[in-house]
Amino acid sequence: MPEWNDKGIILSTRKYGEKGLITNILTNKHGRHIGWISNNKNVLSVVQPGNLVDVFWKSRLVEQMGNYKTELISSISGKTFDNKFKLQAIISLCSLLEKILPERQSYPEVFKATEAFLNLLLIDNSSENFWIEGYVKWEIGVLSSIGFSLNFEECAVTGKKYNLYFVSPKTGKAVSKEGAGKFAPKLLLLPFFLGGAQVLGSNFYQEILAGLNITTYFFKNKLLISINDDKNNHLPSARNRFIQMIEKL
Repeated sequence: MPEWNDKGIILSTRKYGEKGLITNILTNKHGRHIGWISNNKNVLSVVQPGNLVDVFWKSRLVEQMGNYKTELISSISGKTFDNKFKLQAIISLCSLLEKILPERQSYPEVFKATEAFLNLLLIDNSSENFWIEGYVKWEIGVLSSIGFSLNFEECAVTGKKYNLYFVSPKTGKAVSKEGAGKFAPKLLLLPFFLGGAQVLGSNFYQEILAGLNITTYFFKNKLLISINDDKNNHLPSARNRFIQMIEKL
């Protein structure tokens, strides 16, 4: 009878019958995994999106959904409950992972990066919301872990490491103003916090939105198209709502 014990991050939960929940968990060693768990008041507080848990899975056959038992390690959702902005970031993160990660395929780098970002949410209580930079970098890291690496260290055209203003949508590499030339309008803007040149008059949230524009492009036009054969490259609505919240700041 197959079984395992692992560390996990709750991605989503939905009702299954009167007494059960189907729970989607990103685990450290076993990837994104779905299992059934008995529904009760104690369980509901544990299986909130973003929570870090110790999870035990058991099934009669390895290909079956199987059953979960979970024990709370850290209530990320509970500790950020009074901050709607952080909660939306968590829901965005969880819905994105559920959308892009294949089931039962291990991505330990994604798990570690996700755990690190969730812990950042707990320790960064600044009013400036610097943790949002961490969110953008987390998305870039996820792309890299899945096989779509972005390189902002030097210009893809000239090889220079300064005056980097853009990102090529074809290669995911940085491009300097000199290297861009007449193609500049077709390139993505590279924000300062990701290694781009500092643009006079650009504020913190504009820089964040520029970074999210880069990851949006590569999620939709590279990753999701490769997964779904051009049929469905829409990103989760939870992520769209998170971006809309940033646009209002």
